[in-house]
Amino acid sequence: MLPTGFRGAAVDADLAKGSRLDLALIVSDAAGMAGAMFTRNRVVAAPVALSREHLRQTSGMTRAILINAGCANACTGPGGDEDAMQCAQWVADAVGCDVLEVLVFSTGVIGEKLQMANIERAVPDLCAQLDTGASTVDAASRAILTTDTRPKVIERAIPLQDGGTAQLVGFAKGSGMIHPDMATMLAFLLTDLDHADPSHVYLRGAVMESFHRVTVDGDSSTNDAVLLWSSGTKQQPADDKGFFKALSECTLHLAKEIARDGEGATKLVEVEVRGGETHDHADNCARAIAQSLLVKTAVHGCDPNWGRILAAAGRSGAEIDTHKVKVGIGEAVLFENDEPQPANEAAAAEHLKSDSVRIWVDLATGPCDSRYWTCDLSADYVRINADYRT
Repeated sequence: MLPTGFRGAAVDADLAKGSRLDLALIVSDAAGMAGAMFTRNRVVAAPVALSREHLRQTSGMTRAILINAGCANACTGPGGDEDAMQCAQWVADAVGCDVLEVLVFSTGVIGEKLQMANIERAVPDLCAQLDTGASTVDAASRAILTTDTRPKVIERAIPLQDGGTAQLVGFAKGSGMIHPDMATMLAFLLTDLDHADPSHVYLRGAVMESFHRVTVDGDSSTNDAVLLWSSGTKQQPADDKGFFKALSECTLHLAKEIARDGEGATKLVEVEVRGGETHDHADNCARAIAQSLLVKTAVHGCDPNWGRILAAAGRSGAEIDTHKVKVGIGEAVLFENDEPQPANEAAAAEHLKSDSVRIWVDLATGPCDSRYWTCDLSADYVRINADYRT
């Protein structure tokens, strides 16, 4: 269920294809502190621009969020900006708050206009259905999906110093157009804890180790956002470490679920790089392997093609000495001492048959490690994206 102080609802507003939930509203009983991170793509959708500005003007104080699927409201000109503001105004009028305290989020096809009449009709229905139960979280998580095959939800308890607990609930969407800097994903993290993170250092730290470490196809988009929002109803002193631990666990779980649910994917792939000379070397190496189409197709075909992994590492910019580097899949070492290890390929091929795969490289040049998460690349990815608008 939602943390105390929050209520939510979702409806089918006929914004997305088919009969499905596609518009969600979350309301806090009183304005609470929110912080967000948005796409770094320089082409940004109207809802991103509006929500950024509202957060700036209110110093984060937020009363409601409206999220739609089916239309990104991106690259839609001044009319798209006006539509985003009108959506916020309808919610503000219905909830009874300042329009600046309303944030809007959209996901779907770029370049299409929102069906405003449908949203106007739906807002009163959403307000009438506001609730706190577990079904509300499930409904909201389903209403934001696009090409996802399933909702992505996580909940954690946050220990308080008096022995009680606060709650953190997260839900997200994302399946394609996924790459570090978040890409086409939305994630919402709601807590009743009045946490001591006014500059959102914890949010940035958690995102850097989770959503900024997933890639499905190397593309980034116009609408992605991660929101951390507190109703502030639990004001007892909390263990900051406990809060950050819960936040990190939630963001990492959601990030992995996005990678696992990549368009056409059949496997979650973890790429681990050890022994980098610098953190940048380790990060760049892990990212290059994770986004390699050749590596991803080999994983899909259960082919332990270590040469593709090593080649991706070699173009990453990391310092590599082939006499020192090791490459492996699962527990099997496939390249060591500048030579292939063919006797271990059968074990690696067997590991690749599982739905969770680990690829690793030990650069042996320094103390720095990194991890990224991705998925395999199947023919279904091409089918889904070839037909996306048709």
